[in-house]
Amino acid sequence: MTALLITQCLQNDFVKPIKKNESLPNFLHIGYEESKRLLGDNLTINPLTQFMSWVEKQSRKQLYTVHIRDWHDSSDPIQKGHLAQFGDHCLKDSNGAEFIFDFKESSSSKIINSTTLNDFESTELQVALEPFADQPVNVGIIGVWTEAKVLFLAYELATRYPNFNLYVCSALTASSSRSHHFAALEQLKRIVGIRVIDSVGEFIECLGGQSNETPLSYSSSTEMTGLEHAQIEQSDYELLRYLFRDCKKVTFKVLEGGFSGNFVGKATSIDSHGYEQVPHVIKIGEQKEMAQERTAFERVEALLGNTAPQIADFADFRKRGAIKYRYASMNGGKVETLQSKCEAFIRGELPEKHFLPYLDSVFSKQLGRLYRSAIEDKHNLLEYYQFSSNWAESVKQKIEGLIGPISSHDTLNLPGQVQAYNLYKFYKNDLSKLQDRFQKDYLFSYVHGDLNGANVIIDENDNTWVIDFFHTHHGHLLKDFIKFENDLCFIYTPIENQQDLKLAFQFTDFLLLQESPVNLSELPDIFLGRVSVHIQGKNTIGQ
Repeated sequence: MTALLITQCLQNDFVKPIKKNESLPNFLHIGYEESKRLLGDNLTINPLTQFMSWVEKQSRKQLYTVHIRDWHDSSDPIQKGHLAQFGDHCLKDSNGAEFIFDFKESSSSKIINSTTLNDFESTELQVALEPFADQPVNVGIIGVWTEAKVLFLAYELATRYPNFNLYVCSALTASSSRSHHFAALEQLKRIVGIRVIDSVGEFIECLGGQSNETPLSYSSSTEMTGLEHAQIEQSDYELLRYLFRDCKKVTFKVLEGGFSGNFVGKATSIDSHGYEQVPHVIKIGEQKEMAQERTAFERVEALLGNTAPQIADFADFRKRGAIKYRYASMNGGKVETLQSKCEAFIRGELPEKHFLPYLDSVFSKQLGRLYRSAIEDKHNLLEYYQFSSNWAESVKQKIEGLIGPISSHDTLNLPGQVQAYNLYKFYKNDLSKLQDRFQKDYLFSYVHGDLNGANVIIDENDNTWVIDFFHTHHGHLLKDFIKFENDLCFIYTPIENQQDLKLAFQFTDFLLLQESPVNLSELPDIFLGRVSVHIQGKNTIGQ
């Protein structure tokens, strides 16, 4: 069945690239940041032009494309009100009204000239869609503005053509600001009921194509070293060559750690003119997951400021996705992870005065920008952290895997002659009784979502960089602290014998007795020199 693609206002006056501090050419241009997100640094090779190149190759039987463009006549009395409100833009036959992509007329496409915010008003759009009106056809929408023309068009299509399966590609739509863009995408999903696709490759599949039908343009002569022992696929090599298509040599350093099986590497590159580029970190994984990480990071990129990386480029190919992060002030030398620093601290090889600044940088100077914007929001905290009686049997199996068969008694006998409350009983019997007690207002903000030592890298100048934003979301303020504390206690702290285990139990009890997680009482002598991390009286959220 033929799929439909509708492009919205992909014209120079709306999206053409401009310099960072250049004045907007008109009131409706989406601006430097959004234009760069949509078109990248290269107007001829970017996700939008590659996608449109794929579109041109599709037959009328496979894909029918409708290009909606603003097309104004300043001498038309009917349009004077619109132009007075929004200023002159997309005047017919002007350069500003031209498409940002190369357009070739064919039987597979049609241009609709629109003069108002409603693209069905005084246009041939309804006539163009008439052959598909009663069919369950897949319809993809791309273009600008997300919160205006794209949203209005999607609403009209959803109400006029209930059989249409509507999709919007977030990577190929843009708005007047990043926040407006994502707010509109949420409205499209929640109110209009449209499916938002983050990956260009997946969007192509929704239109009946295959992601491998968009060949990557790159130079096969680029020398790439450092990948000899990396576990990556042939598609990944092609993605790397595409991301460094302007380079003659790239040296990779594979970063080890908990990256969920994805390839993560630091890249030092030399461009085609022999100049050394700023360092980059490349992440490659499943197409859908990489798209989700990219859009999650785009939500908080502006909030993190200069301490955050920037997305320099991204690409999809054969079910794989890649993101190229630019680290402008990262030193080009050796890179370590916070995990290695934690382990060195625990072994006594890194003094406390050198270790704690890393935590301060992560929690206060970088992610603190997100935390300090927290607002109270009503949630069920047990549901948010996925505490559910459905996990009871799984918890029981894990406990029995450690200490053998357990009974239904209130307590468990742990190694070292330590007794603890029966966690299986808590999950099975108690959790369902506690749900109502945790339904109230809590502080929520954007959080990293998976903060662990492997997701913080440190360069030779001791600059810290948070990476891997796949799980970034609007969540509970303490989510990142809880995740990192979990790693400190249960991954980085070595337990060599029952005496160590018993001491660890005692330290956990000590923490649980504290009234505040950021203002601890004096650390007992029994833990001094044994327990590694202690930040006393330091409120990293508020600083």
